[in-house]
Amino acid sequence: MQSSKINDKRQRIELEFPLHCSANTLYNYISSPSGLSEWFADDVTVHGSNYVFKWDDGEELEAELIKSVNRKHVKFRWVDGDQANEFLEFIIHKDEVTDDLALIVIDSVEPEDLEEVEMMWETQVSYLKKHIGA
Repeated sequence: MQSSKINDKRQRIELEFPLHCSANTLYNYISSPSGLSEWFADDVTVHGSNYVFKWDDGEELEAELIKSVNRKHVKFRWVDGDQANEFLEFIIHKDEVTDDLALIVIDSVEPEDLEEVEMMWETQVSYLKKHIGA
């Protein structure tokens, strides 16, 4: 994991998760509403370039899709909530030598919540692995 400061309070974190699947399969799970609702949020809808993420606990966040590179990278900018104008990125990294695939998650977090957010991402990615069969 890597981290760096975003502003006075929040810091950027980068987490890497090895996965055993194709880049095409993984890209579908990180870029499409149906894929994201399998592991990241309970419901995801799209309105233009904006994705609305809903969770069963009533939390709802909206993010604009600002970058999408097929089989490689998806970047969202949060447009509301505590994280407005911060980013969530999913990067598919394929090792050129070994062909090993990893999902890199870039997020932001309050320093005191770092451990909790890391555990949350580990849990979410474990759901992803179950759906992919990785």
